[in-house]
Amino acid sequence: MKKLFVLMSLAVVASAAHAEVGSENWFNDGLAWYEHPCGFDAFVKYGKDDTPQNRRNYYETLHHPEMCSKLFP
Repeated sequence: MKKLFVLMSLAVVASAAHAEVGSENWFNDGLAWYEHPCGFDAFVKYGKDDTPQNRRNYYETLHHPEMCSKLFP
């Protein structure tokens, strides 16, 4: 019984940790990577780097998708 309790506790902790890492959203609160016009490559490089400049670039490219290659090289 004690072994089952320990295994269940470990499973709960592991699932909670995994849920935070797997976010598909820009800055964890923005659009999903597939909804943003710059796509997956920009998301991988800049999607979790929540700096003021990246936020500005994120919003700018929502309105002007042609700027993706310049703002997210």
